[in-house]
Amino acid sequence: MQSKLIRRGAAAAALTVGLVGAGTTGSAHAAQPQTGRATTVTEAAASDDGLARRTAKVRSIGTKCGKKPMALASGPGGMTLSIEETRTRGTVLSKKIDLAKGGISAGVGWDVTRSRSIAIRGTWDVPKKYKRGYLRAYTKYAGKKFNVQRLTMHTENDWVTIQKNKKAWKPIGVCFKKVGKR
Repeated sequence: MQSKLIRRGAAAAALTVGLVGAGTTGSAHAAQPQTGRATTVTEAAASDDGLARRTAKVRSIGTKCGKKPMALASGPGGMTLSIEETRTRGTVLSKKIDLAKGGISAGVGWDVTRSRSIAIRGTWDVPKKYKRGYLRAYTKYAGKKFNVQRLTMHTENDWVTIQKNKKAWKPIGVCFKKVGKR
């Protein structure tokens, strides 16, 4: 059986993301076009049971900030806090996806096995009214949601959904959180 790659919309292109006011940049490579249409991609290799699997109904689910800080600066009120570092982050996947990473990569439009470097640059002038200030940097992710389908043995082109609403989150930049303690 041959695999087919179906993409709708404009060709995938490199994208540079700039975060306003934070002086931070990250990059997202080969993002799938944002057309609002779901896509279906068939994985090239068969699974352990010998049946082909594919992603289906791949759709964008927006962005979110990670939960664990990747950089932190703190200091007293009246001080300027600054963070300038580079960290490496990888794709975050839903648990127990019954599809090889190559099939997931083909479906979401980026290599889920590859890590990405995120440049963290941000400053904050802590107001004097605060006894202490904290500047925290979190990874910003862009997400895709998809279903996993398996080819049935009954007919040649009959696909059945075996998993729904699985997610893949790609690191694209930085979110900052400023906290002042009185």
